[in-house]
Amino acid sequence: MKIQAYFEGVGDEIRHRWPALLEALAAKQILPLLQKHGANDTVLHATLEKRKRGERSFTVNLHMRLTGKKIVTAHAEGKDVDMASQNAMKILFRQSRKHFDRLRHQHEYKRHSRRERLRALKAQFDALPSATIEAAQKGIEPLKARLETVARRELAYLRAVGDLPADYPTLADVVDQAIAETKVAWQLGKTQDAVYRQLIKKLFKVIDREVAASRQFGESVSLDAPVPADAEDQAEAMVEEEIYEYYQPDDSLRLVDILPAGDETAVALESETGTDAEEVAQEAISETAYLVDTVKALPVSWRRTLLLAELDGITLSVIAEVLDATEDAAQLWMEQATAFVNARLADAGITVADRAHPLQLLRLDQIHSTGDK
Repeated sequence: MKIQAYFEGVGDEIRHRWPALLEALAAKQILPLLQKHGANDTVLHATLEKRKRGERSFTVNLHMRLTGKKIVTAHAEGKDVDMASQNAMKILFRQSRKHFDRLRHQHEYKRHSRRERLRALKAQFDALPSATIEAAQKGIEPLKARLETVARRELAYLRAVGDLPADYPTLADVVDQAIAETKVAWQLGKTQDAVYRQLIKKLFKVIDREVAASRQFGESVSLDAPVPADAEDQAEAMVEEEIYEYYQPDDSLRLVDILPAGDETAVALESETGTDAEEVAQEAISETAYLVDTVKALPVSWRRTLLLAELDGITLSVIAEVLDATEDAAQLWMEQATAFVNARLADAGITVADRAHPLQLLRLDQIHSTGDK
């Protein structure tokens, strides 16, 4: 845990000792709570203000970002720095604990609901004719690895921009759901390409539902969570010591999550350091990382169109079907995404040989050709 302290009208003596006081107070309750939930790297922003007059001459404001798209805040006043700091830290701990409890209840409820849906889909699938069941299983199994590649990439980007939490849903959650829904709607005689289109379409719908469920506009409470009866909680709510909305992206996008299955680019990039061409290799790594990060900034429809076309080799007509759009719309998304990426790369001074295909920087042969210059 890191503490960023800010001061307004405070003397040097208090400036020097206040950060240590906050660390000691946080170590009692806040830090163990964060460690329990894997949030050790959380930054606590703390502001201490001293007024010139009044009995409550010191004001302490605390806030920190937590997983689940939330900022927890605390405010306390007092004539004594130590007491005001203790009161603020107690409030922050209660807000943080309440937030983590709410997340736990919501995740448990979502997992329970998912298991119920999968059981219902399995029952529907088992009721189909044996020939349909066998055909569905044989038709889907060879495509599962490709589907997982698309799902892994999509989840990585949605988590990176804060649309999904880091731990839910899992890759298996969304892939299993998409496969189950495809099996139930199975039609005999479909080609492998048609099956794959349906799998991707189902996958995106499953993921979109998860994103919609994760978007919170204010503090919500799980359906199975008990109603809080804490008088202090009610008092805090009355003075607007609230938990606010925010996006906390996981900025670390791994190439292995983005590139197609079997592509050795990510492995090559990670192993280039230490070679004779280390400096050139590092430049290629930097350019590739910048490209991956640039794609993160695209609207969802643009990003899906660009990645499906460039990394998966899917035609725009098929992409339009998968995304429930017209081919003209898919063509426009492709043009817009390509123009955006090219503009960002140009701003960064990165040269692309073929501007119609800016994602060529992610190709292994392109990286090595860059290193040979």
